[in-house]
Amino acid sequence: MKAAETLNLFRGPLSLTYHGERLAFYLTLLCAFPAAAAIGFVLREDIHPSQIAVLVVIAMVYVTLARGRLVGSSVRIHESQYPRVFSIVRRCAAAMDLPVPLVFVRDDPFVPIVTVGLGDPYSLVISANWIEHFKDDELTFMVGRELGHIAAGHARFTSLLSVNGNENPLVSLIFGAWLRKSELTCDRIGLLCCGSLDAAMRAIIIASFHGFGRKIDHVVFAEQSREINADSVLRLGEWLGAMPYATKRIDAMRAFFATELYRIHENHFVQESALEPLPTPQSRGDLVTARDCAGWWRRVCSVVIDWIIVQALVTTLIGVTAGAAVDVSVRNGHATVNGPQSSAVRDSGDMFTLGGIGVHEAGITLGKGASLTWSQVRQSVTGAFLPVEICLYFGLLVGLAGQTPGMMILGLKVVTTNFSRPSIVQSLWRYGLGLAFSWLIIPLSPFSRIYLHDKFSNTRLIKTERVLSRAGAST
Repeated sequence: MKAAETLNLFRGPLSLTYHGERLAFYLTLLCAFPAAAAIGFVLREDIHPSQIAVLVVIAMVYVTLARGRLVGSSVRIHESQYPRVFSIVRRCAAAMDLPVPLVFVRDDPFVPIVTVGLGDPYSLVISANWIEHFKDDELTFMVGRELGHIAAGHARFTSLLSVNGNENPLVSLIFGAWLRKSELTCDRIGLLCCGSLDAAMRAIIIASFHGFGRKIDHVVFAEQSREINADSVLRLGEWLGAMPYATKRIDAMRAFFATELYRIHENHFVQESALEPLPTPQSRGDLVTARDCAGWWRRVCSVVIDWIIVQALVTTLIGVTAGAAVDVSVRNGHATVNGPQSSAVRDSGDMFTLGGIGVHEAGITLGKGASLTWSQVRQSVTGAFLPVEICLYFGLLVGLAGQTPGMMILGLKVVTTNFSRPSIVQSLWRYGLGLAFSWLIIPLSPFSRIYLHDKFSNTRLIKTERVLSRAGAST
């Protein structure tokens, strides 16, 4: 299968996307905050957009750091370490024209297999508790469907929602409508990779019931869907999980297996798929060209999204400082400061002093009658210091994760000139230059795709879809 055809797996009239998945995705994004606010009301917890922005940033950093934990505490699978599993991953990646992800085996009693990552290289994590229970054709189905999450662009979002793949009831309630449809989409990919409806059904049952699944007649088990379809209350129970009912997944695969769409894609997977996975541009020694770089409109849109997030972060941090950082508790009508006191910190009833600066619930007292309310502090921080905060925000996130939330949404990523990840120092230098030369960069931005801070920091802001198209250019 050629790279151009790979992009059509999820687009156009021959798309493998389960019906309604894209609509569910956009509706979920639109309704995510109202749904979270409603859940917060029920739980008597205030949920603000600024808190969600903080959680998104924390999740991006955590997903990035989680890869280090995988390397340090899991078994890395490759040609000489568990070759049986690695050969299956290579075969599935080749069939889908994808680079081979990093493959790990860890001890996880709850999740058989999950894909983690915000971009290449993704990590495919298989549970040691399940791996030997799957036969080769069943494992091919499981691996194929996880690679489907990568190819369809699901993985970078699902990783933020749950880096370990464990179900979270609140996440399921808010995002479940899309998550469940995305799983049905990837079941189709797994079925095409293994080429056997029987193997796909067995794999779903083993993933659901572990070794006990070998004692189950999967054909009889699938008939339980009739009971579920006949009772609307039973169907509503699916909303509590991010994964559709196993019986529904089997029914959906059976229906897909009987369509002409399956026959068309089966022909591609069996007869026209590549023999080797795609090499990454970095492994080939490619250099980033101007065509790989993002245009000004995508840059502007991603900056606008991140600017909103920075404002939300500042608002949250100021609120934490005003309400919780000093950890003041009122007892018997007097305020006390929790924690050890020193000569630099003095409690005076409704205020404590830190290095000569008085901090209290209303604001900050600077001495000599000067004071600032928390509203004035917020305005100062979001005014004079906002450019510096944005520079640090971009520099640290790009250095850690390679992209910001705005870049992730717009399909952008910062790399060095040879497609590798920039260091934190290099990233901070990039955005320091961008801040210093913004007066020149902004008016010239429509006329070039490589800006001054790109050139002098040896970094580029690329379109992520170009990485795949370049990797497949020579196949």
